Amino acid sequence: MTANKAVLIYLKIYGKINTVKLYSFTIILLLIFIIAGGVSIAKNFDFFKKIPAAVFLFSNNIINRFLNVGRPEETILQKPARQMGIYTTVWISRSSKNIEKRIDLIDRTELTAVVIDVKDSGAYIDDYTKQLVGRLHEHGIYAIARLVVFQDSSQIKAHPDWYFKKSDGYLWVDNRGWYWMDPENRETWAYNVDIAKKAIDAGFDELNFDYIRYPGFKKDDDVVFPSVLKNHIINDFANYLTSELKKYDSYITLSVDLFAYNMLRKDDLGIGQNFVELYDYFDFVSPMIYPSHYLPGNFGFDNPAEYPYEVVLRTIEKGKAQLWDKSVIEVGTTTPAIVNPVFEKRLKKLRPWLQDFNIGAIYNGEMIRKEKQAVYDAGLTSGWLLWNPRNVYTEEALDK
Repeated sequence: MTANKAVLIYLKIYGKINTVKLYSFTIILLLIFIIAGGVSIAKNFDFFKKIPAAVFLFSNNIINRFLNVGRPEETILQKPARQMGIYTTVWISRSSKNIEKRIDLIDRTELTAVVIDVKDSGAYIDDYTKQLVGRLHEHGIYAIARLVVFQDSSQIKAHPDWYFKKSDGYLWVDNRGWYWMDPENRETWAYNVDIAKKAIDAGFDELNFDYIRYPGFKKDDDVVFPSVLKNHIINDFANYLTSELKKYDSYITLSVDLFAYNMLRKDDLGIGQNFVELYDYFDFVSPMIYPSHYLPGNFGFDNPAEYPYEVVLRTIEKGKAQLWDKSVIEVGTTTPAIVNPVFEKRLKKLRPWLQDFNIGAIYNGEMIRKEKQAVYDAGLTSGWLLWNPRNVYTEEALDK
């Protein structure tokens, strides 16, 4: 595979230039100190007041790039221009026979990436995980770690205070029997960041976060928590999460999964997720556009699952309209020549999940290709991800 050969060649050359890299780094570091000294002389002038911070940011980026802070050399993989990926459970990924089947599928088709569960109600990051990432990189496959955030029952005994409780003091569970961490509890923030750092250390190219939200409480649910603006809590967490992880490894790519309904409405759906508010914290935003999950009547269809092209296209167009409005507010004008560069930059971050499972309709190759075509016709350029809970994917839906 061409990508694989390129990576191997890079690693062979890289081992021979560490000395040159060290000398170059030393020279650049000296220049940084000289610049910083000049800045200190001019510190009384308003024009220069912001320069020290800029110098620090510049030097920090230079240091990271020369020393590969938080990123072992052998794990660096050139990120594809588009990520066309499939999802695997932790159990599929830990079966060498099953994961090799997925690697073979990726090798033979347009697929470039795989999303692997590494955290739900427990974390699954060990030597096997590191070896698996290495195996994926040997094939030029972009490795994405999926981390479920607040829907996590693993700390019930150790930290029961992290969870939602009922008025009688017992832990609250939703109608599926799931326990939820309270997003307002800052200890849960640090807990999730620590696990995410371990995923970075394992060599993943991207971390994909799911369940960054409150549960969908019903009106008659017996649950006790302060009266808070949920979207403010979730936004604060997203800011903390992404800033901490970017400080840990400036190379890491971060993405978030959102309900597709977030693109159809401007509120937080009662769960703290507001599409445009969360959007800019992450490198990629992946709304879960599964036509089977839409309600009868959405977009005028009795059974939206039977209309994958229309549902995917119209959902994206609704989201694009919100991003356009956000960009207009940012630049302070509706002039297309000024708004477009900001809008187009945002649009490159939109990379949806698509349906590859039979709920509401039979999703054969033709149906999935309609979803893909809708993504392209909507003007998205960063690819798509396929979801099947059984991790069985429709090969005839994929280009060779």
